Amino acid sequence: MKLASTLLLTSTLLFSHLISADTFTIENAHVRATPPHTQNSAAFMLINNHSDKSVKLVAASSDIAARVELHSHTMSDGMMKMRQVDEIVILANDKVELRPGSFHVMFLGLKSPLKAGENVIFKLYFDNGDEIIVDAPIKKITMQKKMKHNN
Repeated sequence: MKLASTLLLTSTLLFSHLISADTFTIENAHVRATPPHTQNSAAFMLINNHSDKSVKLVAASSDIAARVELHSHTMSDGMMKMRQVDEIVILANDKVELRPGSFHVMFLGLKSPLKAGENVIFKLYFDNGDEIIVDAPIKKITMQKKMKHNN
């Protein structure tokens, strides 16, 4: 009887994990390359929620940095400021884009420079208990400024 209970529990846990694995898909994940001596970087991606319930991205982790936080940008007193957020809501059957100037995963206190062409592994944690491991390429990202032309 104990063996049957153990098998039932194991198969139930495995099946529930397979269901939750289909809850999310991650697209276009990438991490910003850093010049030498830069202490911080960020990850960007599109997170798709395929479930019929809203969920929250509540944390991220990686061994490449001392701290990993969820961040956003807000306009305050005419200045764009970055701030840590507790969660990023992803509505049911919807998606959220983590991108420069908006939500992103922030790596603080990098242990070494991030070089274009290499990869970073990090984990995303959701309030429904799901965890996703992301293997993202490091890319050189340049901020493009809009230029005003006088005609």
